[in-house]
Amino acid sequence: MKTVLYTRIFIWTPIIFIGYFISAQIGFKIAFLNSQVSPVWPPEGVGLASLLLLGPVALPGIYLGATLANFFNNPHLPTAFLIGIGNTLSSFINYRIIKRVTEKSDPIYSTKDLIYFLSIGTFPGSLVSTILGVTSLWYWDFLSSELYFNVFFTWFSGEMLGFLIVAPLLYVWFHPKAKLKLELRKQIELLIWIILVYISGSIAFSDEWPLLFLPIPFVIVTSIRFRQFGATLSTVVLAFTAVTLTIEGKGVFARRDESGLSINDSLIFLDAFLFCISGIAYFLVTATRERERAQLASLKSLQFLNELKEKANEELEQKVLERTAVIEEQRTEIEKQLDMAKRIQESLFPQKEILPQGVDILFKNIPMMKVGGDLYDIVWKPEKQELGVFICDVSGHGIPAALLSALVKTSLEKWKQDPVDLKDNLESIRHQIIPNLREHFVTASLLHLYTGTGSLTFARAGHFPLFIIRKSGALVSLKPMGRIITPIFEILAEEERFQLETGDLIVMLTDGLTEAREPESLQMFGEERLLHLIRDIRSLPLFEIQDQVFQSVIQLSGGIAAIQDDLTLGLIRYSGITEETSKV
Repeated sequence: MKTVLYTRIFIWTPIIFIGYFISAQIGFKIAFLNSQVSPVWPPEGVGLASLLLLGPVALPGIYLGATLANFFNNPHLPTAFLIGIGNTLSSFINYRIIKRVTEKSDPIYSTKDLIYFLSIGTFPGSLVSTILGVTSLWYWDFLSSELYFNVFFTWFSGEMLGFLIVAPLLYVWFHPKAKLKLELRKQIELLIWIILVYISGSIAFSDEWPLLFLPIPFVIVTSIRFRQFGATLSTVVLAFTAVTLTIEGKGVFARRDESGLSINDSLIFLDAFLFCISGIAYFLVTATRERERAQLASLKSLQFLNELKEKANEELEQKVLERTAVIEEQRTEIEKQLDMAKRIQESLFPQKEILPQGVDILFKNIPMMKVGGDLYDIVWKPEKQELGVFICDVSGHGIPAALLSALVKTSLEKWKQDPVDLKDNLESIRHQIIPNLREHFVTASLLHLYTGTGSLTFARAGHFPLFIIRKSGALVSLKPMGRIITPIFEILAEEERFQLETGDLIVMLTDGLTEAREPESLQMFGEERLLHLIRDIRSLPLFEIQDQVFQSVIQLSGGIAAIQDDLTLGLIRYSGITEETSKV
């Protein structure tokens, strides 16, 4: 065992030493205030990534690289010795914290681990290294007392950026189990996006066009398209561009005072910007990875359960006929209970056909299981020519979601009495259901329409926009502000108004339609595809439009049994109240 350990140390020490030494020279190239103080210290990223990939075996290489790099830059052995200790300790302290709190070596594996990495996985080590390094320079008169705190802050910022930006890049790109396998076309696409990040960053941090927001969409797209590889590479390129231009006195973060460029003030704002950008990119990656893992686990669990059920049935048929009878009896009872639950939930939907004057209206719901968490309701007040429509989606599936949807149904009485004040009704619904929400949440929308005039009002709580397909085929989306319904935050809903014209088609839906996926490629049906389909057949009767939409979604999912969420679609076509409809 010791022989294997010594062999690994012997092999990796020179490799890490060379990498650390080269990255240190890059850091020294942009040093200021003192020849050993850099606004970005890439070697800390090398050190932390080496420890995350190899463990403590990397420590000798880190220490040798840190000591000799500093000695090579400033040939004074005591300072090089202490700075080397500080650099090594900083990487090791952060490594131990990350391992302890995440129980893994991947700092951007999950959202929780990423939060730990960004909050406590960079700060402690950076502080230790800064104290040792700056104090040693001051003690041996390489640094005046007047510049101590300026250098201290710059050193600390450089350490933080090294850990925050360089370490994830090296960890991702050198991890043996995370190879980037791209065909030539995708490689060219990645290169193009990185070039766009660099160009947009150069523009954003120029004095001529200080468009600070310009690189953000390119970093986001690169992160989404190429996951952790795109996120880490794009943030490094943007950070390099931002730092080099800022210390040259260019860009919006180049702060000046009476003595000239204020490096410390500049770095405060620059570090905050880079922290936010890298955090956004990393969070996009972790959120996407967690979503895919959850979906894959769900599919695998379903396949495993199906296989287990088949195997169990074979064994039971052969060995335990009596037990099979008992299980069949229990299954029948459960099915009866689910059928009863289904009938109860179906009673929550409008039970009789509603025929408002001036509109055609049609809603349909298909739950993922026998019961689900989608709900809709319709109110028609003919004496006022008022039509009210409510639609919501409770998080989760099955019986828990169905029970919560029943709770939502009981909260609609105030809305049914007066469907005009949408904001007040949404808050009323929230206050009635939040004691029972706990970890669940609800998205909802309310619509109010004067059918005589075509005056429409819409409000939502984290739900889909209201889509209106004009008779000409033009698409209008109403997107008023409104948070999802949770026990934590107020909804803060806003109302948006719109004037309908004859022939306009209103589309209301839940996310089961747009997020339906192909079983193999996991490609989603998508909002754009759904609206394009409805727009192409907008002149057909509502029931034909509805049938074609559900057939397309179910076919993409691989059949009715393979849908992954509850499906709800509502269609409202405005015709206006004519003299004939008024008599009816």
